This record gives sequence, C-alpha cells and structure tokens, in this order.
Amino acid sequence: MMRLDLAQLSQRLVHVVVGGKSLRDRRAADRRRAIYHNAFGLRADAACLLDQLAQANGRLVHLQDAARTIGRRGQVLDMRPRPPEICMIEIRERLGADAIETVRAVSWRLTPLGRLRTMRARGTRFTTEKIGANG
Repeated sequence: MMRLDLAQLSQRLVHVVVGGKSLRDRRAADRRRAIYHNAFGLRADAACLLDQLAQANGRLVHLQDAARTIGRRGQVLDMRPRPPEICMIEIRERLGADAIETVRAVSWRLTPLGRLRTMRARGTRFTTEKIGANG
C-alpha cells in the first residue's frame, strides 16, 4: 500500500487530496473511524464508509461519493482502497443487515437502528427525537 503524509503538504493540496476543509477536520474523522474500528472490528476503508454514512444523518450516500471518500483518510491516503460495495458487505456483517438501507442499488443510508448503533459506539448521548428526525 502506498502512503502519503498529508502533514507535509500545503493546506490547498490537503483540500484537494482529502476533500476536506482542514487537516483538523480530517483528524476528527480519523478519531471517529478509529472508534468504529474498535467497536465493530471494521477495516480502515469500511470504517471510512461507515463514518461517511453516519455523518450524512440519514441522507443518501451515493456510490460515486463513497468511492471518492474511502481512500482519503486524515493523514494517510490509501492509493488502492477496496470498492465501496465490498466495504458495505463488511459493514452489514458487523452492524447487522438491518442497519443499512440500499436505495436503487447505487446509494445507501443508515437506518435509525444503524444510527443508534454508531451513536452508541461513539458514546454520544441521544434521544428518540434525535434518532428519528431525519428519516
């Protein structure tokens, strides 16, 4: 696997490479993905996709968006990430098939149960209004 240290790059190039506004935001995403890795035993690219789904708050995540984001994790850029469909299989195995909804075979979203499981993993306090508000 080829790795690139983003801390050595200019801020503009970091934005281009990782698709984020700041390295600080990407590090926060790395911390969330580490939580998903520890809680569910997901590989880095699957944890990246799960984080993308969790941050979408019940909105759809399209296959193309997932493919662009999976290999771009914080300070490390994976030049050969697994396809999103393979990552989704791993997420469904670990979180349960009832945690992910597939929409027209090209996009996914977390179900309220999936959002609940990711919130618990992160230690977020929640209410039923927060869970069901967006979907």
